[in-house]
Amino acid sequence: MSDAWPFNPPRKILLATDLSARSDRALDRAVQLARQWNASLVVVHAMEKPAIRPPWWSHLEETPSWRRPPDPAREIEELIRRDAQQDIGAFDVRVSGGDPADVVMEVAEKEQADLIVLGTARNETLGRMMLGNTIEQLVRKSPVSLLVVKNRPREAYRHVLTGTDFTEESRFGLVMATKLFPDATIALMHAFELPYRSLMTDSQLSRDFSAMEKESIKAFADESGLSESGRQRVVTMIEHGSPAAMLGKYATERGADLTVIGAFSRSLAFHLFIGGTARRIVDAVPSDVLVVRAPRPD
Repeated sequence: MSDAWPFNPPRKILLATDLSARSDRALDRAVQLARQWNASLVVVHAMEKPAIRPPWWSHLEETPSWRRPPDPAREIEELIRRDAQQDIGAFDVRVSGGDPADVVMEVAEKEQADLIVLGTARNETLGRMMLGNTIEQLVRKSPVSLLVVKNRPREAYRHVLTGTDFTEESRFGLVMATKLFPDATIALMHAFELPYRSLMTDSQLSRDFSAMEKESIKAFADESGLSESGRQRVVTMIEHGSPAAMLGKYATERGADLTVIGAFSRSLAFHLFIGGTARRIVDAVPSDVLVVRAPRPD
């Protein structure tokens, strides 16, 4: 990870692609963000078998070019340029054999990538099964922030939704949402399941509790060190229900085009619990999802 991240926009974006149609949206978004942030773009593709040149490869140097086996990196670059909806400029290609998630993380570390971008299928059961395992592993294990692209980008992100549980990692997610997307409105939601909530309906206790909730999330936003212009773009809300369900409902009804989740990279318990929560959010919301990997506190 380069010194630019996490305090400034990424300098290097790593696009992970399986060269299928569902990766086109991720490609378009990666290109848009690279231009917005003036970042370099690297494309990584994991092959089922390592692309190792056999001993007789050197003998092919004297054969006509059309009889030589294709160079994987060059072939992938040609495929990407052919399928792109726009002139995507210069980019590098990395091809390696192995498990896709492992390959992506290895290349991200080697290239010092600041952000991994990849796509997921929507309403395609087989596609979700094929790509889901890679996303799940990256959400749980990758030390690099991850953007899961679901929708065809029409413009820069304009309506960003971020969830908070009042932890430092969720605060980091809020701060980065305002920094990375300076022209977007930011909806900050705290969603949680409250047992016996219905018993407090229309009571003074209910009104007092509601006022306390609203003040808590307002204070959280006020104390997050946002710039004045950044804080003015943040709208706070409290919802009762599971975070995944409430974030998904808001994104659907209000048209959020990006949901931001702040998360540390921690222990096995984190991978099992928080990683699972993040995956449920990735599944639940119709918008793209940015999992911002917060720096560990000293």
